[in-house]
This record gives sequence, structure tokens and C-alpha cells, in this order.
Amino acid sequence: MKTENNNSKKQKSTFLVRELLLTEGPQSQASISRKTGLSPAMVNYVVKQLIELNAADIHWINGREGIVSLTSKTGRYISILVNLDKISGSLFIFESELKVDFEYIITQDCSQENNPDTVIKLLSDVLSKLNLSFNDISGLAISIVAPLDVESEAIISWSAGRLPGWRDIKIKSFFEDKFGSTVVVGNDANHSTLAEWTWGVGRGIEDFVYIACSKQIGGGIIINNHLYKGSNGMAAEFGHLIIDNVGPVCFCGCRGCLTTFISERAIIMNLSKSESYKNSLQEIISAAGEDDAACQRVLLEAGKDLGKALANIAKILSPGMVAIGGDLAAAGPLFFDSVIATIDEHNLGTVSQAIDFKTAKIVHQPEILGGLAALLAKKNQGISDLPDWIK
Repeated sequence: MKTENNNSKKQKSTFLVRELLLTEGPQSQASISRKTGLSPAMVNYVVKQLIELNAADIHWINGREGIVSLTSKTGRYISILVNLDKISGSLFIFESELKVDFEYIITQDCSQENNPDTVIKLLSDVLSKLNLSFNDISGLAISIVAPLDVESEAIISWSAGRLPGWRDIKIKSFFEDKFGSTVVVGNDANHSTLAEWTWGVGRGIEDFVYIACSKQIGGGIIINNHLYKGSNGMAAEFGHLIIDNVGPVCFCGCRGCLTTFISERAIIMNLSKSESYKNSLQEIISAAGEDDAACQRVLLEAGKDLGKALANIAKILSPGMVAIGGDLAAAGPLFFDSVIATIDEHNLGTVSQAIDFKTAKIVHQPEILGGLAALLAKKNQGISDLPDWIK
């Protein structure tokens, strides 16, 4: 009985240390002891165990104080992003510190090619070039640009028309049958949230909100250090917050959704009423930086529209931090200052003063990195800091 209690205590202690290193990053053993309440002896035991399992490293400072960080030295993981116009992803081989990127372009007249079978073929081709098979993979993460129903494992019906090749597919079960290993499936914005919370500006924030503003608008919520999906997986569909009930019709069937005001397509359409024509949000941001008045105007208005939405989110959730990611986050002070001013205007500073609003740090492949974070968590592993070969 005493042995069982000791083992249970060690398991709980390992969990506490691992969670601290994952959420707050590298720490000294003294800091770990102070923050977890564990004795220095127990912390020393746990750290040694993690090192033996190749799950942690110690970096010595001045030969005296050791900084402990989580690491992962084994495993082969695939994380993919299913977008409307392409399927992209990365294979991470930890033993050799190798990252292999790949993508498959979906042409507009062949949208049915965007389906699970195409993913299987793409992954099979990538692995065969490395003399690997599905059996060699430790886990697969799938991020998909659509809301997912938790129970059915499928894309929500009102959004399925945008990805017809995935309609009514039980995504997780489909890939588990093919791979026979760990599979995690998530909304692209939820996985981006995980990446930003794990390795970005959200690290160490217990209650965190992330919103991505690019071709589409999405987001995620962390509550008490856990991703909140809601009862059916539909939590944090920020793109469908209604900010003007007589606004444009959204693909979801409602009027005035945030997506109809600040998505890339919406901003381009707004700009098209002027004589300044641009083909992408990045072109608009670049032109605004060169004093194109029309481009500056549409970014200013986008900031105000996002500010309205974030003011309401802040009132409901009151998170410790809100991070803005996606292409629009690169629009600079003109956009960001407009967001903050509108938030202050709509809640009179009663809520926003306690919330830190920041631009996201993870700007390259946040969905794919978030999928990797989800896989590592599922495997009870983690990485305190992203190594250069993964970035």
C-alpha cells in the first residue's frame, strides 16, 4: 500500500513538473519547487526521470544552476492542414531533427480532389521517398478549415459545402483505420491557438484567447490551461459573431458576421469601391505602408470592426490575454491602434484595462505547429521551446 502511494505521488509530481515546463517554459529546479510546491528532492527525482526518458534536458548556467526544459528526441509525427485550395503539411522526424514540408494544390475545377483519399495518397508518396510507411509514424494531426462536430467527427453541415469531398466523413475514425496510430483532428483555428499558447505570446497565460484574421476568421479559447471546444466543438467561432444585423450575407446564412467585414475577400471588396485595386490582403497592407489612402482606410475600418467583436469577447470571457494572428496582424499600428481604441470605446475601460492585447508570435504554419503540439500532448510529451529545425 505504501509503495502504491509513493508511485502515485511520483506520477502526480511528474505531471505537475511537466505541465509547468510546458505552460511556462524552461525553469530552474528551484523555481519548479517553488511554483509546484514540491520538495527539492522530489523535483530532482522527477527531472532525472524525465532526462532518462529523453523527455527533458538541463542547460547549466555558470556550472551551478541548471535550467530544465522539455524536449522530445524520439518520434515521427505528421501534421497537415486541409485548406480550400490546397493540402499542406510537415513530417517531423525527431531522431534525426528533420522536417519535411509538402503540399498538394487543389485547382478550382477539381475541388472534389480535396478529400481524405487524396491525403492518404499524398502522405504515402511523401513517406515512400524516405523509405517509410504508415507503420513508422507515431501520430497524425489534421487541421481543417471548417467547424467540426465533436460527436460525429464530421464537418458541420452548414459548412460542408465548401469542402464537398469531406462531407459526412468521420475524419478521425477514417485516418485511425488507415494509420493504426494516434490521430488528432481539429479546427485550424483551435490548433493555431494551441501553437500560440504553447510557444508564443500566450505561454503561461491560464485564460487565453486567440483570433486569426486572414482569408477566413477563426479563433480559439484556453480556459484554465485547457482548450475549450464547447459541447459540440463549435466554441470560438469568432468569424460568425454578428456585428451588424443588416450587414452582408455570410456563407453560414446569417447577416453581418465578422467574416463579412474583415476576411481577406471582404477587405478586398471594400477596397474595390475605390480606384485602388489589389489582389490580396498582403498587397493592401504593403500599399498602406506606402501611404495609399484607400488601403489605409479599409485597414482602419477593419480594425474598428475587429475591435467591436473583441470588446464583446472581453466582456464575456475576461481572459488574461488576447492574441491577434493571421495576415491582418501584420497591418501595423494603423490597424492595431484602431482595434484597441474601439475596444476601449465599447467597454469604457472597465474590462480591457486588465487584458493584454498582443499580436501573435507564431506567424509561420501556426495550424501545423498546433497540430504537432496536440500530438505531443496526446503522447504525454512536449517541447518547452521550438528548436530551429522545427520552425
